[in-house]
Amino acid sequence: MAQKQLTVIVLRADRELWTGGPLRLQVTDLRAGLHVLKDVTVPGTSHTIQFNLDLPFDAGQAYGIHVDSEGHRAAWQIIRRRTFLREQSGHTIEVDSAFLRLMVIPENPSSTDLNEGYDKLLDEGSPTVIGPQKWSREGYVPMENDAKMAFLNIDAKLRETRINGLPVRSFVKGVGHVAPARVFLFMKPELKELVEASADFSSAPGHEDAPADAPFPLPNHPDSWKHNLFGAGNLQLSFSESTMPLPVDPTQRVYSVDADIDLERGLLHVAEWLANEVFHPGQKTDQTLVYALLFSQGIIPHYTLRPLFG
Repeated sequence: MAQKQLTVIVLRADRELWTGGPLRLQVTDLRAGLHVLKDVTVPGTSHTIQFNLDLPFDAGQAYGIHVDSEGHRAAWQIIRRRTFLREQSGHTIEVDSAFLRLMVIPENPSSTDLNEGYDKLLDEGSPTVIGPQKWSREGYVPMENDAKMAFLNIDAKLRETRINGLPVRSFVKGVGHVAPARVFLFMKPELKELVEASADFSSAPGHEDAPADAPFPLPNHPDSWKHNLFGAGNLQLSFSESTMPLPVDPTQRVYSVDADIDLERGLLHVAEWLANEVFHPGQKTDQTLVYALLFSQGIIPHYTLRPLFG
């Protein structure tokens, strides 16, 4: 079943259907040579692109979908065979079509409701902002915007990633530190065993660089696993080697966990494609790009972005 039908629905930064200028779509084989399989430009009045293409998955292939427009940064997604797998009557089958929702955001996007995003976490009872080990509003408001976005992006990813039927966020006991692209959490000890045994998580390189500016002494995080549901933009959890006392309640034992959203930038060929088509040489990972990637997965963090075209 090599021929696949892909339907790409393009949206603006405010989650409305695209109404900007012309869109260019490319499909790239993410192997040696980064061969471009399809390159098409459609009018700006079109927000849906549908096409058929031979996409074999007999040797672990991965393909990059890339959509951009003038004045915007690229929307992207990596598709693998898993993109076309569905559960039906207790069996996993491979289908021949898939829908992708990609968000094309301005080169310099902005948001006006990041502080309100914290309040939404309070309203829904996120353990990152309630309880004795919470990340307080007083600590959140002065943070730089990219750190606020990282906090809201990762909270949303924790909320929507499930293990044994439970959201990973339900294992959070508190927050130790927030960095521009990662959040250091205190999590229930049973989570590590569940992640290690889960077929939905794969072993990954850990992190040996404990943050020096955290309000609590944090260890290194050498034991790491990455969720494998999506082609890119999966939750990575890096655990401390052993449990530690919860700082505000030493009677509780927890793991320190370095949580981030992995963008596959360390993978051969994928990294080259991302550098050329999405991030550009020397450009740091922008949390607004993470926001757009999460949106393509059906995950909506608690803030909005402004579109270039109103």
